[in-house]
Amino acid sequence: MTLLLSLFFNREEIFMNGKVKSALEALAILSITLIIAMSSPFNPWIEGSFTTIQTEILDIAYSVRQGFLAYVELDGHYGPVLYEFYGLGYLPTDTHIVHFIMETVIVFFTVLFNFKTAKLYTSEIFALISTFLLTVFEMGALTHAGAEEFMFFLFSLTVYHVARQLKYGFLSYHTYLLAIDFGLVFFLQPVYSLIWVILLVFFAVKFWNEKLPSDEYKAFVVSVIEGLITVMIPMGLYLWYFKNAAAFWQNVVVYNFSHMGTFEEGIRTVCGTPWIILLSVLIVVIIIKSIKKENISDLCCWLGLMFVSYIVIALQGDNPSTIVQLSKALYIVPLASAFSLFDNYLGLSVEKRKF
Repeated sequence: MTLLLSLFFNREEIFMNGKVKSALEALAILSITLIIAMSSPFNPWIEGSFTTIQTEILDIAYSVRQGFLAYVELDGHYGPVLYEFYGLGYLPTDTHIVHFIMETVIVFFTVLFNFKTAKLYTSEIFALISTFLLTVFEMGALTHAGAEEFMFFLFSLTVYHVARQLKYGFLSYHTYLLAIDFGLVFFLQPVYSLIWVILLVFFAVKFWNEKLPSDEYKAFVVSVIEGLITVMIPMGLYLWYFKNAAAFWQNVVVYNFSHMGTFEEGIRTVCGTPWIILLSVLIVVIIIKSIKKENISDLCCWLGLMFVSYIVIALQGDNPSTIVQLSKALYIVPLASAFSLFDNYLGLSVEKRKF
């Protein structure tokens, strides 16, 4: 927080030097990353304990590295993206030091993309504060979330790709990456991928209604196809090489879709977090900005995305309470939008994007 206050009180001098500003932002993001990483059970400097879910994931990942065939000889219900990721950590050593490094990198990019998303809606100072509040609060729950921690990373990337296009319209690069996110999620936990299916359909309809030029609309379709191919080819080769495609389909896809939970219980879990207050905050921000005659279309779309995501997340089956960690990725926009109301009063502004 001291670094954030320093940025605020010296903002005019700092912002005149772009390199200094970028360096301080990177330092702030790294500091947040280290705070979160210290809570990890992989941290070799503390005596951490793994949750039951994490233990099961690591046991399967270790067995995969030992040569056991996933889904045929091992009874895992997450996709190869997760097991192979953690399995890589066992290649150099049987300890968790490599896992800790890999997790820290994941956390760094999670924090970075939350910050980049926040900067679309508010000034750099408030973007850092928003990122700090969202990622550090209950940090231990995130690093003990098992598969949801990896999902939170992917969802944070998606949040940025979606926010950019809600702000600036069709961007082929972000559509391509959004499709990649969808593919990775499908090969991690298929039911969650319903969110990405809805997002891709939403943008297809949105861009069509906005009368996007035919060549750009074709570029949108091509970007989606290219993104899917980017993931499907290596995953397809993986399943073909190990001859476990049928087992993957049965043990992961069919299992997860047939073990979806009840909506009532799931929504009670999702809405039973302190973060749900930011849903009301977003509605208030939309009303205020509407009165001030500001553009609120992107925030209205975001409100719809939040409701859709709540439903999909609530329908997860064998759910630990850590599913709520995934929903946290949605709240960076409401939080940053709320802070944006104070920008003008403090002489701050949103950074202009350079395409």
